[in-house]
Amino acid sequence: MKILVTGSAGKLGSNIVENLVKKVPASDIIAGVRDPQSEKAKAYEAQGIEVRLTDFEKKETLVEAFKGVDRVFIVSTVPVMETAIQQQKNTVEAAKETGVSQLVYSSAPRADVSDFVLAAPHRERENIIKESGIPYVLVRNNWYVENELGTIQQCLNDAPWVTSAGEGKVAWVYRPDLGEATANVLAGDGHNNKAYELAGENLTQQQFVDAVNEVTGKEIPLLVVDSEAHAKMLKEAGVPEEFVSMLVMIQKGIREGGLDAPHSDLEMLLGRKPTSVKEALKILLK
Repeated sequence: MKILVTGSAGKLGSNIVENLVKKVPASDIIAGVRDPQSEKAKAYEAQGIEVRLTDFEKKETLVEAFKGVDRVFIVSTVPVMETAIQQQKNTVEAAKETGVSQLVYSSAPRADVSDFVLAAPHRERENIIKESGIPYVLVRNNWYVENELGTIQQCLNDAPWVTSAGEGKVAWVYRPDLGEATANVLAGDGHNNKAYELAGENLTQQQFVDAVNEVTGKEIPLLVVDSEAHAKMLKEAGVPEEFVSMLVMIQKGIREGGLDAPHSDLEMLLGRKPTSVKEALKILLK
């Protein structure tokens, strides 16, 4: 069985490949990358992993890459709706043309029903896969702990933790856990046409900051503001206008429960307890 992982040069994709080599022969893994001459690609080849060009915007590269492949992991890409949808169509059409037997897609929490700002493009992309008739698995990843590292670094340099998310909770998850769980899906059986919610602990911003403080020994203050004040602060900090709007909308979505996880399938797919936020922070901040 041949398994191709798109985005293998990226952080999630490389986590998946690292876990796959523990479960299947390297000769059964294909690393899909945009630059087959990169150092990452050469490192894969040194492990006995085949490297193939996969450019979501060039369907012909996908058709060539998917030949002889049984299962394909599709990494989610750009947030621009129109581009993302066309890329997904290219990928699914290439999979149909080459006889791929399973598509595994990294989606967003409750993408089929959520009003969260990032859910809509994922919902469309999920539907393209579902309508293809190809057996699929949707791995709906919650918010990475790693997403907060930039903010944490600023706070360690005496900035407050600014939020307009109120008491909204986020099910922060450690990215290597997602890579391991997804590798288990790709290498295993019994997952066809299922959607898995992959989430960690549900924590408020204050609880997350408390965990950071405990790990670092700092006393980072939490500054809770409304959306308008948050946007003003971001602009004054030099954040580009288009990012200000998105960041404030994400915080609003969190406030309204968009990243709160009623349940998680992560422990089931891992076969163990997921890494806690505190343990993840210890690893990431050491």
